[in-house]
This record gives sequence, structure tokens and C-alpha cells, in this order.
Amino acid sequence: MKFTKVTSTVLAGATLLSILAPTASFAATTDNGGTPLPMTDTTDAAISFGDNDDNGNTGYLRLQMVPHTLDFGNHAKYDAKHSNFNAAGANLGVIGNDTHASYDQQDSNKTETLTTSDKKLATVNGTAWATVVDKQVANPELVDNTDPTTPVPGKSGKWALTVSSDGTGLVAGSHTVAGANLVFANTQYGRTADIYGLTNQDQDNDKYVAAGTTDATFVKSVSLDLSTAKEEKPVGSAVENAGDGANVFGWKPSDISLALNGSQDVTTGEYHAGLTWTLNSTI
Repeated sequence: MKFTKVTSTVLAGATLLSILAPTASFAATTDNGGTPLPMTDTTDAAISFGDNDDNGNTGYLRLQMVPHTLDFGNHAKYDAKHSNFNAAGANLGVIGNDTHASYDQQDSNKTETLTTSDKKLATVNGTAWATVVDKQVANPELVDNTDPTTPVPGKSGKWALTVSSDGTGLVAGSHTVAGANLVFANTQYGRTADIYGLTNQDQDNDKYVAAGTTDATFVKSVSLDLSTAKEEKPVGSAVENAGDGANVFGWKPSDISLALNGSQDVTTGEYHAGLTWTLNSTI
């Protein structure tokens, strides 16, 4: 963000005017041919840190993060012969059609990617990601107190993450393009015991240390028909005693593709489709 120092310039200008015209006076302008003076406008000087779109989920097992936006870019025109796009904002197979990196005609693509120095998450660094936090070992409701002298702590795992389309297709106002597919290819996976270092959320600042259980499993490619509602496609899962800690599933933006399948029914507009991610448990 660029901040411009304007205060010193204004003060210097005011001083110079008082030297050159010490007797000048300024009357209020009442007839300005438009907005009367004094007229005002505003500036928002802003800075932020961390994720300001916390989904509000809490608990020993929770869906902590999913991609907020998948941005397939803005393009000069639609060519049915080149109807594939990726979440880095590129129209695949054609040169010169990518007008803006973002769908809303801004120059920065809005597909957020993970930035981390955690070596356990090296495989998902730079990916659009979804995170399942599993701290069920610390859940007092899962402790087996059959023998009070040696209580058995809870167990991690026994959960599944899925994703589905809302089924409306690609929609721009009252216009809908059916038959579009969204594909998450080349899924990457990483798991870390440093949950707080990843999420930076107060609820994870609890000194919880994940055990060295086995990893969750994941599906290498997920394909969604955007016109089919509530068809939950598996993303990842953990059996009992697996997945303790923060489980991250990630995709490079170039591996997330939107295929309009040569549709002839695409007009100028800003199209959107909704996805729902669901974490289920058998516990």
C-alpha cells in the first residue's frame, strides 16, 4: 500500500501565500455551478494482518479454512473453441485474450494462496487451500474413564471432507450457463503440529501438540458439475488415530480449472457459481 505525504506540502503552500498576499481575504463560494464549497471527499487508509474472514467454526474438530474465492480472470471475449480457464486468471490455449487478472476487472488475481515457512507444509505452500484441524485427542468428552487410574485419551481421525456445487451453474444476473465443470487437479497435502502457527487464531493458542499419528488420505483430483446440486465429492479423510493436527489440502491456481465445454450460450457478464465444503465425522 502506498501512503503519500501531503501535510508538509499543504503547510508550505499556505505559508507562501501569506507572504505574497498578506492582506488577501477569501470569501465562501456560494454559486459554484455544482456542488457548493467547501466540498469534501474521503480517503480510507487501511492495513490488515491475518485472515479477516474467519468462518466462526470452533471445536476440537473443525473445518478451519476453504478457498474464499476462485478467480478465473477477465477476458476480452469468449471463444467456444478455447473454453477452458484456470484460477490464475488465464484463458488456456489462446494468447492475448486475458484482459485483467481478476474477474472484476482488477489487476490482482483474487485466488488466495498459502504462504508459510513451516517445513511440514512445504508441499502446500503457494496453493489455494482447505484446512481441517483435528485436536480430538484433547476432547474430554472422548476420554475413556473405564479405569480411573489409567484414563485413555480421545482419538484423532474418523472424519471426511467433501465439496459440492450449489447446482445453479454459472450465473450472471438472470443468465445461466449450464454444463460447466470445475476441477481441482493434482491435490497436495501437508500436516503440521504447529496449528497456531498456521491459523493464527486465538482458539489454537492452547499449547496443543499433535501426536505423530499417520496422515489423512486425499483424492488426487476432484471434478464438479456446476449444474448438479449437492453431489458431495470427497476431498480427504482420516481413519481413527490419523490426521492429528492441522491437515491442509491444496491446489496450485494453475491446477484449478473451469471448463465451459464449448458452450455457445455465453454472453458478456460477470459469472459466479457457489461451492459448499462439508466436514463430517462418525464420532
